[in-house]
Amino acid sequence: MSKSKNKVPFKTRLYAFLIPLCLGLFLAIVVKYYIITPVHIPNQFMEPTLKNGSTAYFNKWFRAKQLGIGDVVLVRSPLDPESVFIARIVGKPGDTIYVQKRMVFRNGAVLDPTSFPESSANDIPLIPQGKTESDDMAKLTVPDKSFFLLADNREMGVDSRTLGVVQESQVIATLW
Repeated sequence: MSKSKNKVPFKTRLYAFLIPLCLGLFLAIVVKYYIITPVHIPNQFMEPTLKNGSTAYFNKWFRAKQLGIGDVVLVRSPLDPESVFIARIVGKPGDTIYVQKRMVFRNGAVLDPTSFPESSANDIPLIPQGKTESDDMAKLTVPDKSFFLLADNREMGVDSRTLGVVQESQVIATLW
């Protein structure tokens, strides 16, 4: 029997396998770290929208001008640049925000209650220790290139009520 003259050399087959594999791996790493970021949800601050222990995916490719009221964002803390938190945008530049008897007002109108979905679970305390039924916040006008953020679970969440407004440059990503 004679040898086949069309036999592909091992080196060529190896390159045909390794080049697409390496390219795919490179693209997966670029997408994971520079485009879509998976974030483990470590607390109940955004329940029921994002459950404690789940993973949410955030899009790093966005424009601050495209962000709107109700968008969920991943943000660097204004107090500690190493920390990040997740919250919902309720105030854009020029908006006047205040809280009165636990109701959130934006430009004088009550914020749409559907912006903060109600939890069906009973394990989230309605009023945590240290808070009262009448937690209020004075009027605040959101400065240029800033956002006012609130956690969906406002009773437990850390947001602009305690951290202050967040600059556009501190927004890392938006919920996918």
